[in-house]
Amino acid sequence: MRLLITLLLVPFFLFAQQKYQLTGSVVEKGNTAVPGASVFLEGTTIGTQTDANGHYFLKNIPPGRHRLVASMVGYLPKLVSLEFPAKILNLNFNLEEDNKTLDEVRVVGSQDKTWEKQFRAFEKGFLGESHNRKEVYITNREVVDFSENEDVFTAKATQPVQIVNKTLGYKITYFMDNFQKTNSLTAYKGLASFEKLVPEDAKQERRWQRNRVEAYEGSMKHFLKALVDNRLEEEGFNAFLLKPEYLNNLRRGLFFDRNNERHVAFKASDLIGVTSAEGLTTLEWRIPMEIVFNKKRTSRPIFMDAPYPYTILIPKGQIQVTNSGDLMNPYSIEMRGEMSKIGMAELLPLDFELINEK
Repeated sequence: MRLLITLLLVPFFLFAQQKYQLTGSVVEKGNTAVPGASVFLEGTTIGTQTDANGHYFLKNIPPGRHRLVASMVGYLPKLVSLEFPAKILNLNFNLEEDNKTLDEVRVVGSQDKTWEKQFRAFEKGFLGESHNRKEVYITNREVVDFSENEDVFTAKATQPVQIVNKTLGYKITYFMDNFQKTNSLTAYKGLASFEKLVPEDAKQERRWQRNRVEAYEGSMKHFLKALVDNRLEEEGFNAFLLKPEYLNNLRRGLFFDRNNERHVAFKASDLIGVTSAEGLTTLEWRIPMEIVFNKKRTSRPIFMDAPYPYTILIPKGQIQVTNSGDLMNPYSIEMRGEMSKIGMAELLPLDFELINEK
């Protein structure tokens, strides 16, 4: 069973409807303005660009904790953590040149069959296993290059990876730190900025809204929000703690373990620990968990009595979750099964709100 651990984006959460704003400048060495630089809240659709004088004005910032990023091709991204309401209303960035130059961008020829094979493997791991290649694609393929040996396949990008997602209606700019794939693990991390695409008509807008809801339902974000809200069954999740000795010794048969041979029943409230002043809930969760999402069906079920998407979640450290279901440290949960197959093609921005899409 394929295992995927994806470092997603450090999340933020909403406490109220009030919005905030921030202004500042982006400069480089010698205090020279950097026009056209991107300034955005990591993982969201909230962002802007600097004007000809290097100034920016960022508005509609929700309260909560955010990571603010300033970036420009040819410079190293600069990241600052802020919490709103903030004591400061003005923040300046000083960017440093990236040692990578345009000369390092590899121009790929049509005859480079090895690179094309490597790129297809990268797409499958990075974008996800089930995406529509005609609707979700990388527009600047040439910035990605690869290395591999018997144990690990690695990708790097000399510039931000540009992804067009016509299934969900987003353009994503992804500053990829690294990508690695082994026989049992696919892992990547980076910074992402989302931009909503402009729909051609009302029909396309409705399709995007449906697809966003579809991507959300049964996702890790959906599951964790349901867990924190004590609404697992109402939201369509059947979940049981799994005795560790059964983790790598699963037998096909029945998911619903009538005799409690491998399952430990629990209540969501049993796993809910303290909630911090910032709104982060710590989960007291120590052993693996088996999950099916019964509002979707699958043609090739693992268990005959549960023909639904199936996932095993394994705690790997302290688990902290926001009230909207975002995981503060994605490496704190290991995923196997259906949730592990999700890549960038099904990733929603952190400011996605289900209520606005229905």
